[in-house]
Amino acid sequence: MRITIAGASGFVGTRLIRAIAGDSATEITALSRSPIRDLPAGAKWRETDLFSAKSTFDALAGTDVAVFLVHSMMPSTRLFQGNFCDTDLLIADNFARACRDHGVRRIIYLGGLLPRGHVSKHLRSRHEVGDVFRATGIPVTELRAGMIVGPGGSSFEILRSLVERLPVLLLPMWTQRTTQAVHIDDIVRILAASVGDPRFEGRVLDAVNGEPLTYELLLRKTASRLQRRRLMIRVPIRSTEFSKRWVTYFGKASYELVAPLIESLVCDLPSPRPEPLISELIRYPSFESMLDETIRVAPESTPPRKRRRLNAPNSVRSIQRLPSVRHQDCHWISTEYMNWLPAFFRTWIRVESEAEAGDVRFYFGPLRRPLLVLKYIRGRADSDRKKFHIVGGLLTRTTDTGWLEFRQVQGRRYTLAAIHEFIPSLPWYLYRMVQAPLHHWVMLRFGRHLARAASRGNGKNRKPD
Repeated sequence: MRITIAGASGFVGTRLIRAIAGDSATEITALSRSPIRDLPAGAKWRETDLFSAKSTFDALAGTDVAVFLVHSMMPSTRLFQGNFCDTDLLIADNFARACRDHGVRRIIYLGGLLPRGHVSKHLRSRHEVGDVFRATGIPVTELRAGMIVGPGGSSFEILRSLVERLPVLLLPMWTQRTTQAVHIDDIVRILAASVGDPRFEGRVLDAVNGEPLTYELLLRKTASRLQRRRLMIRVPIRSTEFSKRWVTYFGKASYELVAPLIESLVCDLPSPRPEPLISELIRYPSFESMLDETIRVAPESTPPRKRRRLNAPNSVRSIQRLPSVRHQDCHWISTEYMNWLPAFFRTWIRVESEAEAGDVRFYFGPLRRPLLVLKYIRGRADSDRKKFHIVGGLLTRTTDTGWLEFRQVQGRRYTLAAIHEFIPSLPWYLYRMVQAPLHHWVMLRFGRHLARAASRGNGKNRKPD
């Protein structure tokens, strides 16, 4: 069995590789951007950029079972315009397309529990990814978990840092919300079983032990196990913004990581009884037992996750979710953009295209040299993805990095516009102050234009909005 694991260098991925390696009938390919050290026998590393459809397609060649453990809350470029929800959607679409094109037999995905009532952006994104995989028609095993407890786990290490560093803990109203915890060894055991056990195929399973918990209870149990006497005061604060700043500073973690996690804490997670398939694999039935094992293995807290390695020091990524235009494909969307832009800016911007060469040139006013030169790249799915390499112009420092793309995901349910690995020629501070916000504003206005086009139900009217 040939197993490919995306997110292989992460908290769960490294442990899963060790758990399933060593079987002579299993061949593991570990995907990540940076090298993975000390891979066990039977596992090999492959450098993969999951933002690139081609890199992802090449990485999944010959795969029987594809495991997806990626959650992109940490930026991979110096400047990122967008949010992790759209990033996850784009990466999942690349992975799903590659699985479908290669005839992968099964997809295994580690997602998040579905809350009762309010659903945060973080948890909604987890479920969107699962839907993208199911839309391929490939059997999907989706395992839904709450907080994963273990040395190096982001949520748990933030919790431990707060208890260790603060003599007084303020408890906002969200600390009374219900949650679930599961030990990292149990999650790995469940994932490993799902790889080879056909009973998991095509199922959505809650990877839980069923113990009812609140966030206040997690803090109190952690303080007790660490033998820290802490004064905990409930405060009538509903807003999460204060908590984001507070946890970022005292939890020794980045704001990009903390913010979506805190937003999810206002959700009430269910405490269902685990199904027999899951319960037979649970070895840590209580949060106290998880704490005992974690502190036994790692008495000291693990350093926070480092920022991802950048391909270039001044790289830019920008991903925007645009309104869905189900009656038109990506060729129409990209053409509409090229026609809308000069009409919107009137005489300030003009666009010239050469159909045979596939080149598109953007000019500013009377300047003879183009601001940007794009070259259309034909791919395997031209109707729902339109890609242009950035090959020249005054605004780019390089001619062999960066690309612009428009894509439709899950049967045109979602539309994304993205720029990847763009290296601006402007000084960085000037780019941040002028070009970056201008691009973001332009895409917002183009999104409004698409929304009106979608409401009209046809793409014939190109009057700028």
